[in-house]
Amino acid sequence: MKTIKNIVSGIQKRHCLVGCILLACACLQSCKKFIEIPPPTTQLITSTVFSNDAAATSAMLAIYKLMVSNGESLNMSKNNGLVADELTNYSSSPFSLGPYRNALNATDGFGPWQNAYIYIYQANAVIEGLQKNAGVSLSVKQQLTGEAKFIRAFWHFYLTNCYGAASLQLTTDYIVNEGLARTPRMQVLQQIITDLTDAQQLLSDQYVDATSITSTPDRVRPNKMVATALLARAYLYFGDYDSKNVNDYKNAEVASTSVISNSQYSLISPLTNSNYVFNISNNAEAIWQLATPLPANNGATRDGQTYVLISKPTNVSLSQQLIGSFEAGDNRKNIWVGSFTASGVTYSFANKYKTRTGSTIAEYVMVLRLAEQYLIRAEARAQQGNTSGAIADLNIIRNRAGLANYAGPTDQASLLTAILHERQVEFFCEWGHRWFDLNRTGNTNSVMSIVTPQKGGIWSSDGHQLLFPIRSIQISLDPNLSQNPGY
Repeated sequence: MKTIKNIVSGIQKRHCLVGCILLACACLQSCKKFIEIPPPTTQLITSTVFSNDAAATSAMLAIYKLMVSNGESLNMSKNNGLVADELTNYSSSPFSLGPYRNALNATDGFGPWQNAYIYIYQANAVIEGLQKNAGVSLSVKQQLTGEAKFIRAFWHFYLTNCYGAASLQLTTDYIVNEGLARTPRMQVLQQIITDLTDAQQLLSDQYVDATSITSTPDRVRPNKMVATALLARAYLYFGDYDSKNVNDYKNAEVASTSVISNSQYSLISPLTNSNYVFNISNNAEAIWQLATPLPANNGATRDGQTYVLISKPTNVSLSQQLIGSFEAGDNRKNIWVGSFTASGVTYSFANKYKTRTGSTIAEYVMVLRLAEQYLIRAEARAQQGNTSGAIADLNIIRNRAGLANYAGPTDQASLLTAILHERQVEFFCEWGHRWFDLNRTGNTNSVMSIVTPQKGGIWSSDGHQLLFPIRSIQISLDPNLSQNPGY
């Protein structure tokens, strides 16, 4: 069976994507059979899929299921880890060697462009379908609209941080979508903030189950705090790209404080091999997770299947740059880093997800967690000149890792460097944080000019490697779509 990614690769943003929303009713079957269905099919979709609460909810849940099926957590962490300084590559595939050597090309393309627009299209279909039909109750309509706006914001966020300017897709109209030009990053970020602000108002305070009404301890569907957590990150990034606008950092502090002060969340401490943040049980640190299905992944996340080593690596291991960045006594290294020795050589691997295979579900995919909110607030406070507040938040994360309070210089530049380092050892192999952090803080050139030659590549002074190329075939399908410079 063809995957959706393969089907869409030559038909990016065209009306065949209408079929994607039917995944909810077709258990992720191929959308190929919908390619030649004419536009009136949209009327069938909205009248059938959104005819009642259960059917409309299934359409939304299909997006999360597809994200897990496509392994998006692994895709983002591995791809960004290869281009940054987190991972060492052992694969001879050009799709690994190119990123690892920072030698991407437009023929192959790279990153989430294709899949992201599938999820965005589906989210738009949910929004429009709910607006056009009266068969869904008001409370469910609000919840699903909030989730769809959150997903649209989530994937636009990853698009703009991978490619810079991105096509801002806000409709299911294929005629509009197939002729979209790229929107500048600041406008994309502004739309992300708008969508997340709307989602805050629409989403439930609690986590809901498959009814979209009843509360549940599972944290696999967005609620108000999930939107707020991503909003805090968006404001932080906005400030970095908005000439260090203090108001943006203030907004980031307000949003992150809202999450930190919410009684649903607390840091998991101390870190142990049975209480390690990424397990399901007692996970008060999780803000948003994706459920791991059975039997598709044998109960394991795609991250655990790929990163955990049981033999000499043929894919990736953790880089020496990352391993060398941990301070002595850091429990994150003790708990979140594993090792495997073959022929006298020891390889380190990401052991955040410890289940490589199994018959039960032990772990969910972590997407947003509380530790990030403390470091977002620390950075936002430092950018506003609130040194004591920034250090207090930084120490909360350091102490949880078994480290002493920060004792370095307290000038703004030094404090921001310390926070960037803390993010490096806290969020490695999680959704590409390190690459984005280097780019938004302006540290990519200083780091990669040293690391890229060590990886066998050449780092260019023109800065084009900070952004990914869009695949050439996608540009050929849209006359208004431009390529990033240098590709």
